[in-house]
Amino acid sequence: MALTKYSDSNNRNNNLKSTDMNTNSINNNGCSVCEAGKENYTTFRPAHRSKQIFYQYDYRHTDGDLYSTVAPTLEECRSRRDEWLTAKDKKYKLFVGLKKIGEFDTISEAKKYAQDSGLTGVFNLLGRDYHDSWYVYKSEED
Repeated sequence: MALTKYSDSNNRNNNLKSTDMNTNSINNNGCSVCEAGKENYTTFRPAHRSKQIFYQYDYRHTDGDLYSTVAPTLEECRSRRDEWLTAKDKKYKLFVGLKKIGEFDTISEAKKYAQDSGLTGVFNLLGRDYHDSWYVYKSEED
């Protein structure tokens, strides 16, 4: 595998880019350019460890959440991403209308939060193989 140096206008250090891997610039002015359901990564040598190569890795979930990490190997980055995805799939996401108001480990936690929030409207609770919706009306006391 051949490595060639390139300079990134957003980074004053020289980075390494593999010529036979599909690496992408992973940011534009400091913001990730990773598309939903895709991964981007690049390699670099930190000043304090100039003999070691690290991977800067981004993965954007299909729901828009971004996962980023730095590790000595691409395999380690992907392993960490997979752990994040596993933990993420176990969460229940609570919405009022289209606004996400929280993530919870259990259904009962999410429903208690919804009840105590004082919010009104259509609540949606989404999880892996789970969906529930209900409407909370404005109370007459308000």
